[in-house]
Amino acid sequence: MPHHHFSRGGRSKLEAFRAGYVFLLPKGATWLNRDKPRPFALATDSSPTQLGVFVYGSTRRTELLSAAACVEVMPLSSGVNANRLHAPTFFYPGLMLQIEYPFVPPHLGVLGTKLREFRAALAYALGLGTGTCAHPSAPTGSRRGRIIVLQPAAAARLQTRFAVVLTEHAYSCEKRYQLVVPILRGDGLLTEASILRVPRQHWFGIFPEPTSTALLAPPVIQSVWHLDDIAAETPFVIDAATLDALEERLCAMFGIEARRE
Repeated sequence: MPHHHFSRGGRSKLEAFRAGYVFLLPKGATWLNRDKPRPFALATDSSPTQLGVFVYGSTRRTELLSAAACVEVMPLSSGVNANRLHAPTFFYPGLMLQIEYPFVPPHLGVLGTKLREFRAALAYALGLGTGTCAHPSAPTGSRRGRIIVLQPAAAARLQTRFAVVLTEHAYSCEKRYQLVVPILRGDGLLTEASILRVPRQHWFGIFPEPTSTALLAPPVIQSVWHLDDIAAETPFVIDAATLDALEERLCAMFGIEARRE
């Protein structure tokens, strides 16, 4: 969409941003908007000490037509709920990435009353509480919970060759955007409390060298483009206990509740 569809509003940058703030990221700021400036909505808080997770927005229904979770936000130019969008915008929680605070521009506005719906769409996009593709009720072709091997460029971005797909079942069947959490060998690595350390599981067979623990990094959950970023799908699916622990951390991170089936 053209740059003039949005107004920066002459705002100065805040010392910290809250989940639900709306931004216009300039052309080339991320791999999701190499072509033009695009709106993004913040899904977590963002500050000099906290990495923010941003959700992609578009005026187009492209991903909606592929059954991706989304929330439509209408323009609102004034008031406490002003978002300062100049066109109806679809925010797709299945398309997300992290941006460090120094690279975040001043915000346009806020989602306001749409924040609850935004979080509900996020919970749906993540498939929270629906189990893995190994679950009896999972649709044929689901990749949720499947461990994948990343292409070199994506592996460099996530600092590991391996990741687990968390995209909700239906959209994960499409070879489009996949939400993934990085997986690393845990032996000898010190971690922060936000990183999940998992004791030995059958799926540790993905590692070329033995390890007694693995690490999953919820804070750097992000989207990859299936056809460009995924080199292979392994035969391994993460176990239910690991998935539950991972979802618990994601719920705390995004301020949402899991749906249990």
